[in-house]
Amino acid sequence: MSQKSSLYRTVEILKELNEGKQLCVINLAHRYGVSDRTIRRDFVLLKECFGDFTTKEGDCYRAYKRFLLEDVLCSAELMTLANIVNLFGLASMSSHISDDTSDLIKKSLSIYDFKNRPFENMQNREIVKQLEHAIKFNKEIKLEYKVERGKVKRVFNPYKILFLNENFYLVGENCSKGIFEFLRVSMIVEIKESKKIFYKDADIDKFIKTIQTPWATFGRENIRVRLRVDKKVRKYFILKQYLPSQKVVHTFENGDIEVTYTISNLREIEELILKWLPDVRIISPRNLQKMIKRVMMKKLKSLS
Repeated sequence: MSQKSSLYRTVEILKELNEGKQLCVINLAHRYGVSDRTIRRDFVLLKECFGDFTTKEGDCYRAYKRFLLEDVLCSAELMTLANIVNLFGLASMSSHISDDTSDLIKKSLSIYDFKNRPFENMQNREIVKQLEHAIKFNKEIKLEYKVERGKVKRVFNPYKILFLNENFYLVGENCSKGIFEFLRVSMIVEIKESKKIFYKDADIDKFIKTIQTPWATFGRENIRVRLRVDKKVRKYFILKQYLPSQKVVHTFENGDIEVTYTISNLREIEELILKWLPDVRIISPRNLQKMIKRVMMKKLKSLS
């Protein structure tokens, strides 16, 4: 048998232990085409990650409790899973959701619920499946996309689907214009895979990992934003990370705190500042102060 990745092997061992099976080192080594020593290291790794949950007889192991799903997944992860299922409309698709997973979702929903702005519902499952396939196999696609004045066509290299601000976005390279682009998945009307396979740009891959909002801009130098947060509301910034890059870097004598963000476009921080005015003050950059003043004046003008 060909040698499989250590991650795949470890997950398979974990699943079989959770099913109550007795696993012997020699048999596992033969199955995965590795040495006995490698398998023993796998069991050491499992013990380090999940604690002492196995009994050992000679060179064979057996789990003395079921733990994989019930104990490893915390309530927050269960809620994330439940929301993914609801967003994609998978609850009624038995082919996608196992009985164990369905039970876990029901268990979490009996205790937790999200009350938030409406999530974008992924109605067109066929479009999503086509995108998943193209992303997985680095396939260039030709797509038709709804815009305000009708429809446009794109030749696109799809890198990933992101969930940002309650909406799903396809991100990648617009080959027609040679630019990085966000496309709302719900606005995609039609997809056709071309015969071309693209090679991912390392800089784009790195940028996608840092994206915090749909206004992130590829290729720009990062901007460091410094805010002074009033002591009356500082607890909310300490308890909640409004953007992944948020850091509390200083506490002033009067109890105010300084919070920093790293962004690529000033619009990424605009909504947060407007929400917390007048309890936040912009320390830097100065052009952010000017931008917020312009936005405020425009809003006031619309009310007059």
